[in-house]
Amino acid sequence: MSDPSAALSGRGVSPGVVQGIAFVVVADCYSTVPRRIIAESEVGAELEKFDAALQAAERDLLALRERVERRIGKQEAEIFAAQALVLKDPLLLKEVLHLVSHEKRNVEAALTDIIAKFAQVFSEIQDPYLQARASDIRDVGRRVLSILMKTQCGDTLSCPEGSIVVGEELLPSATAHMHLQNVAGFVTERGSKTSHASILARSMGVPLVVGVEGACSRIRTGDLLIVDGTTGKVVINPGPRLLREYDKRRAQGQAEHDVLEGLADLPSVTADGTPIRLCANVAKLDDLETVDHCKADGIGLLRTEFLFMAHDRFPTEEEQFAFYRTASERLNPREVTIRVLDLGGDKTLPYFPLPATLNPSLGHRGTRLLLNHPEILETQLRAILRASAFGKVRVLLPMVIGTEDVVAAKAVLGRAKEFLRYSGIRFDEAIRVGAMIEVPSAVIMVQRIAREVDFLSVGTNDLIQYLLTVDRTSPELAPYYDSLHPAVLETIRGLAAAAGEAGRELSLCGEMAADERYTPLLIGLGVRSFSVVPGRILRVRSSIRSTSVALSEKLAPRALKLASGQAVMKLLRAGSKG
Repeated sequence: MSDPSAALSGRGVSPGVVQGIAFVVVADCYSTVPRRIIAESEVGAELEKFDAALQAAERDLLALRERVERRIGKQEAEIFAAQALVLKDPLLLKEVLHLVSHEKRNVEAALTDIIAKFAQVFSEIQDPYLQARASDIRDVGRRVLSILMKTQCGDTLSCPEGSIVVGEELLPSATAHMHLQNVAGFVTERGSKTSHASILARSMGVPLVVGVEGACSRIRTGDLLIVDGTTGKVVINPGPRLLREYDKRRAQGQAEHDVLEGLADLPSVTADGTPIRLCANVAKLDDLETVDHCKADGIGLLRTEFLFMAHDRFPTEEEQFAFYRTASERLNPREVTIRVLDLGGDKTLPYFPLPATLNPSLGHRGTRLLLNHPEILETQLRAILRASAFGKVRVLLPMVIGTEDVVAAKAVLGRAKEFLRYSGIRFDEAIRVGAMIEVPSAVIMVQRIAREVDFLSVGTNDLIQYLLTVDRTSPELAPYYDSLHPAVLETIRGLAAAAGEAGRELSLCGEMAADERYTPLLIGLGVRSFSVVPGRILRVRSSIRSTSVALSEKLAPRALKLASGQAVMKLLRAGSKG
């Protein structure tokens, strides 16, 4: 256990206070393996420890197989059955036992060396299938090592209920396999307000503190933690006084939560009677329960990349269709906006390496990437079209640069439609297509883009990053990532006006849309449709119902005249008190 009542500090980016048991996720177990020469008298204990770890790993893999089969499918679950067989490979076990018994290496070091040896052999085989088994061997090794070292590597599907996940950084590929219902909070050494971890935590409504230096070395799995996602404080093994203090704060938070719960069945209408469309951003089917509970007007953004991250290969058309159909049937007659695969930046697939670039945010991304691989796009569009026969579905194109992207993507959609017609498969012939406005060129070309699509979606996370030339994932640059910067506000006002002139619906998504403090100003700038993470729906609805269009339209011109985001924030605070 760590020292009693040690305190760490970071940046709170998802509010709330939670108490729970630490579950430390190490990105690379192999880099922290202890190495020592053991005495003859220790050999028996080392081998017993190894045998116990193998048995525990087998139990984990078989349980993991069952969960993945329930959540995703039988075919995807079989990889874990195959990994369980690696644990019984006689040659691998024999070599580990030899290093421990004869060379007197500790079992962690022995296992690490043999795993590396076996993985190297498989990676050098010319057969692609056998080459791929190298990653399975390394993954099995990580799992056994994590048990031996009392840490957790790779997925956190097996974390106990009420866990606080602690890691260097929470990447999309890691969370694709998480059993998120068991996670009570997050603590990371890296990250920012708009990093993937932050978005995920806010969608779940759980606290997150990022930028906690030394979190992985100071905190151990099993430590009792208090995490304050508002102040950025993380307390390790708190004493009775601190526990009482934070119990009070949690009670206050619960009271606020109960007030918001009273809005679950109420419409998103301003105080002067203007309806505002309030939809949800969804990454997993698990999110649909919250969407239903909060009576969201639909799904404004279904992030399909997480479906792809849950596989070790591209999901088939049938697998994609099953996913999209479930969402469309569950929401029907509400609308589901499905964004096609949006890779690039921090969203990558291990089985689809992107060309190396000095700046991934300016490299192969979004629609540009898909048009270079039309077979991926066409397969996905066929699956989406098939799902459109079971509910109201729209297609959203990410990171479009101009009209050329839209026209080219619509041509691929046309081919997908033609294939389904020829095959006699039903779909919505009039399915609507939209474009995400996330880069300066799309802002400038918005009127032309609007003529090519049926609706527009403003992705504020990337738009702000590109407008202000600030890496949104960098903690060091966080002060410069300013959602209320005059350039950002003027851009949103202009986009809303252009959409209105073109007769196109415009929706705002991203972290700016989900911050209830900004809602009155955004309504004043002309926004009438929001799409936010499920955990923020009730907060934004509360803000909508507390403001009026008349007051918002007086507020916006005043904000646009100010010289800085700080001045705008001061204006909003004054307005909330008035």
